[in-house]
Amino acid sequence: MNAPPAAREPRLVLAWGTVRDASFPDRVAAARRAGYEGIGLAIPYYRDLLARGWKDRDLAAVLAEWDVRINEVEVLFGFHGAPRRPAGVAGRPGLVYADPELERTAFHLADTFGVPFAQTVGTFDARPVADARPVGPEVVDAFGELCDRAAAHGLRVALEFVPYSSIPDLASGLAVVAGADRGNGGLCVDSWHFFRGDPDLGLLRTAPPERVFMVQFNDGPVPPVDPDRMVDAVHHRVLPGEGDFDLRAFVAALDRPGVEAPFSVEVYCDALRSRPTSEVARRAADATRAVVASAPRTL
Repeated sequence: MNAPPAAREPRLVLAWGTVRDASFPDRVAAARRAGYEGIGLAIPYYRDLLARGWKDRDLAAVLAEWDVRINEVEVLFGFHGAPRRPAGVAGRPGLVYADPELERTAFHLADTFGVPFAQTVGTFDARPVADARPVGPEVVDAFGELCDRAAAHGLRVALEFVPYSSIPDLASGLAVVAGADRGNGGLCVDSWHFFRGDPDLGLLRTAPPERVFMVQFNDGPVPPVDPDRMVDAVHHRVLPGEGDFDLRAFVAALDRPGVEAPFSVEVYCDALRSRPTSEVARRAADATRAVVASAPRTL
């Protein structure tokens, strides 16, 4: 009788949003103590650190002390939009479209800390999702050009499909990545956006494994807490296994040769913000390990 397959031990990254209020030393220490191999870094957070007197050498010293790397930098908004800083998009201030400064910061982080991945998304606007598909050649060209600029810094670009963006689902994201056909261009597959959009598990099972650069992992309730999908995404996620998403099927669809991305645990959850950084990091890691271990094996 064959022995059952051994439980999987996923590689983990502590995404920036899971502990968004943490200091840099607390973030890095909590990641190491909970068994994450890396952290994510948001560009505005990095800029705020610099404004408060941190230097790159100080950040590097903290990372070296705890043997943690920066695995991903986020987010290059609106890569195919005209360069502009709108006063607000759909009533939300602060979104930036094709901002060269964001790119320069991402490239600096890659050069300085060896960050391997930068995350990008399409534009956010008021168009119905149906109007965003199929993606046009200008979007494909813009993604390819972004990948070319990033390649000079050893950086791979992970395109995240977001239901309320111009690239709303997995099919659209695959079309852009395949059309651009750059070796350093791939996908960021976020379980939240996958299940909140068009959750095509069959397509996920057949997506080219070498194009899956990042996997962001979280759970959520069905139906959404807030009808505003963007607000819901940044306030009401829950730890893996505590919501209604079929995360086991999601994990199984990605459990195949060639998918090498770690699980970047990204839980934007207001209910967790008051808890200690170390507790949140540990609970997020434990929850992810439990879901991954319980998913059906496909091999």
